[in-house]
Amino acid sequence: MARSVTHRVTHRVTQRKSTRLRISIRIKLFLVASSLLIIPWIGTQYIQEMESYLRNQQEDALLTRTQMVAAVMQTRPTLFNTQTVAPLPTTRIQHVFVRPLHSRIQLDGYLDDWRQYQQRMQLFNANNALKGSETSSISFRHQLGTYGKYLYVVFEINDDNIIYRKPNHLSLHKSDHLRIALEDKQGRVKHYIITTIAPGWVNAHQVTTDLTAPQRLRVENRIKGEWQETATGYNIEFRIPLKLIGSRLSFAIADVDGQDKREVDTIIATAGLNENEGLGTLMFPSQQAEDMISRLQRPLTRTWVIDLHNRVIARTGTLVKTENQLDYDHEKQEYSFFSGLMTLFYKLILKQPATEFHDELLNASRLNSEEFRNALKGDPDVRWRQTPDKEVNILTATYPVVSKDQIIGAIAIEQTSNSILLAQNRAMEIMFNLSALAFLIAAIVLLAFATRLSLRVRRLRDATDLAITDDGRVVGEIKATSDRDEIGDLSRSVADMLDRLSQYNRYLEGMASKLSHELRTPITVVRSSLENLAHTEGNDDKTVYIGRAKQGIERLNNILTRMSEATRLEQTMQSEQKVRFNLASVIEGCIEGYRLAHTDAKFELNLSRQQDYSLMGSPDLIAQMLDKLINNAVDFHTPDTAINVNLSQSEDAINITITNKGPVLPEEMSATLFESMVSVRDKKGEQPHLGLGLYIVRLIVEYHNGVVIAKNLPDHTGVEININLPTTKS
Repeated sequence: MARSVTHRVTHRVTQRKSTRLRISIRIKLFLVASSLLIIPWIGTQYIQEMESYLRNQQEDALLTRTQMVAAVMQTRPTLFNTQTVAPLPTTRIQHVFVRPLHSRIQLDGYLDDWRQYQQRMQLFNANNALKGSETSSISFRHQLGTYGKYLYVVFEINDDNIIYRKPNHLSLHKSDHLRIALEDKQGRVKHYIITTIAPGWVNAHQVTTDLTAPQRLRVENRIKGEWQETATGYNIEFRIPLKLIGSRLSFAIADVDGQDKREVDTIIATAGLNENEGLGTLMFPSQQAEDMISRLQRPLTRTWVIDLHNRVIARTGTLVKTENQLDYDHEKQEYSFFSGLMTLFYKLILKQPATEFHDELLNASRLNSEEFRNALKGDPDVRWRQTPDKEVNILTATYPVVSKDQIIGAIAIEQTSNSILLAQNRAMEIMFNLSALAFLIAAIVLLAFATRLSLRVRRLRDATDLAITDDGRVVGEIKATSDRDEIGDLSRSVADMLDRLSQYNRYLEGMASKLSHELRTPITVVRSSLENLAHTEGNDDKTVYIGRAKQGIERLNNILTRMSEATRLEQTMQSEQKVRFNLASVIEGCIEGYRLAHTDAKFELNLSRQQDYSLMGSPDLIAQMLDKLINNAVDFHTPDTAINVNLSQSEDAINITITNKGPVLPEEMSATLFESMVSVRDKKGEQPHLGLGLYIVRLIVEYHNGVVIAKNLPDHTGVEININLPTTKS
């Protein structure tokens, strides 16, 4: 039997699973827990909104630091003495801030030694031509730097037709050549030409300003280098002793086309080649100035010192992390496998600080943007600019240097937005970690709770399936739990429902015997009367048998009438109109009738005459209800005891209480007494009792929006029926 029940339960469960897609409570709670993901989203929005605040903080901090450096620099006003460097007559003239080299350059005509300084290369083309067409194809890149006692210079020239100097030819300008115009320590301008008859070692020749005049070849052995052909032209790499150079220097590449005429077609220069045109200016790093600002230098910042003419006179620091510097967080961390994996994950989803970017001011020798001009006017300023490759934003803070109430220069400190990005990333990582931890804990707790919840529901479901067979018979019971939650309430409700259903099923199962008994007697009477009538000849006997048959038929009719009485009552109440009537008058009239009908019973009515017992409803239905209750009370009351009917009124209801001494109600029937086809009668009477009387009472009370309760008296000497009828209009 147990195996077959289990098989049926399993079959039902499998059938339910196969009919539709089921979403378990655990999945639903997990989906609900997913709403916690809104926390990191809100945090992300907040962190992004913090960027403006972080920018303001960085601007204030950098400007304060710039002011400190300016205060230190103004104690050495001689460092800003620009008398040795004349102001630029026009913005076209080049000013070069010469930067040192890390190692000595090998003069071989190749660019290998210069590759680490590629960012210093400057391009000159037809836009910088002193002579020639703007469409000329010749161009060059060049850079310079100091190491030891020399100024090293390299030129990378693009020229599709190289014209070399003829051997033993005195005209140096009749071939492709490099012109050098410099001012020496004494302020004299000297001119040199570098040309050659073939690639290889070259020396400079000092010349006059008028190259067309006959020149005496004067070789300057101190200026020497290498001329090397390339696939696109040629390279010139040479060095000049620093003792030959003053504060001005210009270069020019002259392109000669045609082997026959050998006339200069194009001259592209870095600046003017004589005093009238304006030579380019040079500024060598001030070691004293750089030493002073380097003491206040912080990692990943760059400090500039400029004079009144916007020319750089000192620079320290870098915006890009070098190998010897710590990372942006300035902390060395030991990574485990998990932390390394998380770091890799965050690097994939978060924008990381750029370690390489194009900085247009990296090789600047003049700083002429608005923030620098404002500083030289006496107004501190901070400005953000984006690099051309849009990798980072750079913040520049400028502050004037004042000596004796006169502005003598300015200090500028630069810093990238990487620190802000790093702070944002750290905040994001912390927020993601905490959110993930909170989500994990919440998911585990909800999953455990959902598992326990689903197990309880499954146990209740399985117990319900096992308690009822496929044909609807109650074969088991459900143990109600004491849990004080909704599932506990559900289990108790299901247990109570199953108990009432079990009682009802037992009554239905006993209905056959009840109907059999109730119907067998009149049927036997009718059958026996008809049989006797068939064998009887006397009229008196026929009359007796015919009377018995009529009694049996009447009893059968009463049974059918009572079975359909409840149905007729429900139909009647649907069309019944409610009226206002005096409930006390109806009850008094009914009690007088009961005293005449039941002479062997005693009735006592208790009510207060001062109360208004007006009620909205149907007096006929109330009388029918009293009939059922009084009949029950008469059948069950102990002889020589009174049946008490009490009528009282509260603030918003009228209470009717009917009490009789006699047998008490079974405990298991107290909750189902007013259900259909429920009866507790044991003795058999002449009238059929199908358990519909109290069910009709409940229907009438509910029609009046009331409640009926049956309970035993506290001393267990009888039963009390309490009816509560609200007086408010419905």
